Amino acid sequence: MIFELNYANQEKYILEGQRRYREQMNSQYTAGYTDAEEKCKAEISKKDAEIAEKERLIAKIDAEIAEKERLIAEKEAEIAEKEKLIAEKEAEIAEKHSKISKLQSEHNKQE
Repeated sequence: MIFELNYANQEKYILEGQRRYREQMNSQYTAGYTDAEEKCKAEISKKDAEIAEKERLIAKIDAEIAEKERLIAEKEAEIAEKEKLIAEKEAEIAEKHSKISKLQSEHNKQE
């Protein structure tokens, strides 16, 4: 009977120890999870701030690119206008050369 009593007490102590162990592990896990969550929140906030800064820089660069593309388009329009004027002047020059040639040939015929 004493043996059975000791055996029952041992079983009770073992079960109590297992229960305490599970509680401790659960507490440690919860504490670790909470610590990790807090640590991750800070790190995530830091990364979010870095991303926001990079997005701001990208937007600034995109605006600069758009401005430069606008300036390029203006310059291309100016170049096209100047090329048109050059073509007109070349046509005038060709017409004047033609008149000069015609006048020279008429002058040569008269002599």
